[in-house]
Amino acid sequence: MTIIDLQEKNCKNCHHCVRNCPVKAISFATGKPEIVEEECILCGNCYVICPHDAKRVNSDIDRVKNWLKSGEKVHCSLAPSFVGLLQTEERVKQTLLRMGFASVEETSIGAAEVSAHYRELCKQATMTNILSTCCPVVVKLITTRFPQLVDQIAPVISPMRASGKMLKQKYPNDKIVFIGPCIAKVEEGENCDEIDAVLTFEDVFDFADMDKEDFFTAGFIGDLSRSYPVTGGIIQTVASGCGDYSLMTVDGIGPLMECLQAIVDHTIEHVFIEMSACIGSCLGGPMLKKGQQRRWKAQQILSVTNQNNGWPVYQIQSDCYTEYKGNPLVLSEFSTLQIKQVLRSLGKTDIEHELNCGACGYETCKAKAVGVLHGKADPHLCLPFALEQAQSISNLIIEHTPNGIIVVDENEFIKEINPAAREYLDCVNYPVVHWPLEAILPSEEICSQLRSLQDVRYFTKEYPHLNKTFHHALIPIAKQHINVVILMDLTEEKHKERKIKEYRQTIMDVTQKVIDEQMRTVQEIASLLGETTAKSKIALMQLKKTVEEESQ
Repeated sequence: MTIIDLQEKNCKNCHHCVRNCPVKAISFATGKPEIVEEECILCGNCYVICPHDAKRVNSDIDRVKNWLKSGEKVHCSLAPSFVGLLQTEERVKQTLLRMGFASVEETSIGAAEVSAHYRELCKQATMTNILSTCCPVVVKLITTRFPQLVDQIAPVISPMRASGKMLKQKYPNDKIVFIGPCIAKVEEGENCDEIDAVLTFEDVFDFADMDKEDFFTAGFIGDLSRSYPVTGGIIQTVASGCGDYSLMTVDGIGPLMECLQAIVDHTIEHVFIEMSACIGSCLGGPMLKKGQQRRWKAQQILSVTNQNNGWPVYQIQSDCYTEYKGNPLVLSEFSTLQIKQVLRSLGKTDIEHELNCGACGYETCKAKAVGVLHGKADPHLCLPFALEQAQSISNLIIEHTPNGIIVVDENEFIKEINPAAREYLDCVNYPVVHWPLEAILPSEEICSQLRSLQDVRYFTKEYPHLNKTFHHALIPIAKQHINVVILMDLTEEKHKERKIKEYRQTIMDVTQKVIDEQMRTVQEIASLLGETTAKSKIALMQLKKTVEEESQ
């Protein structure tokens, strides 16, 4: 079963989950966060940190509901961290009984059994260090990332399994369900025989605050094993029987990994270490995230309660020993050359380019490069590189565009001006930034339009004193309270237009002159032809008359 799912419709690609995954088990190579299950340690950080509720935890709730509906007897092992709900003990148990559970036992009975085994291990004093095994995230972290330390894990099952074992002995034919604040317990429950199903607090409780007075009226009286959910709670149960071992608590994945590395380096020896993946131990569990501010009040309640309980002396009631085996996570290794090639593709050609800003989710640029090589990180996602590239491209365009660009504030004072605008307005050698726009581009039309500018406007205007004609684009950027004036030089085009008009006029004048000349020539020819014709007619008439007279 996939335990943490992505609710894709809610995901905004904010990379919170990638940045907060301590083992970088989230891939973003496909443009959306995908959990790499074989690398995930189920710490729940991605679920807790997601601001958009894009992560969903899959528990056994549907299976349990079916058992309850079918009339099966189902018993509950309730984690002592239920105090983090700030609801009365009685109310919590009554809620579960109303849901149909046959009985509600506290997991602290298993915690007491585990503590008895821890004390026995301390008494035997055969282990280099004793690392507590209550937290399944810690166990998975050690077996996969620090397999050389498996022999230092206390060979004892977790309180959940111990309580489940005791309940199985009591109700051998019934179902046993664990309820707690931990996501990793879902996987632990799948892989053990003592627990049939695991639910989270969010599956069954509404997290509505009870009146604090009501809580204290009901009281919280119990064995010191109930202190397991707070940092140092496990140590309190073994302190009087730890022998020669020093006692230490470590919580949070980062400190855990540092501590485990110190053990690998033999810096730490002969220490009993209470380890918890969640800061604040189980009261900081991911399935209590809706009530994280309540952790401090819950811690106070447990602290006050424990002051009155003294130091317990637990006796082993049943065999809770087990064996843990290493399951090393095998990841490909890459050469320095391969890593440098990826860094070069991100524009990081020198060490000073490696800003290690963490915006991509990786602590260092080299770690990001390795993530790219593993196919988990987006090779194009590097905020400083993208900004630098965008700024570089933007600067190149602004610096070399033939259009003049002037940025003015809401009072029409110049904030930025590019080289083309300086050239056009003949102010190359003047520090015109902070000058009023009118000082270098006097135009009442521009000023009036800028004062009421709501959207982009265009107009063309000639400036005789500059021998320039500009087509203007006035662009408002309201959010930044600035306006951009773009000057497109039309001087050459206007000159060409005038030339073309002059050519056309010259052609028309020449054409008209030719026509006039032709008309005069035609008229002269016509006049000469008319005179010649008249003379010819007279001569012919005279000739005709002479011929007629002779023929008589």
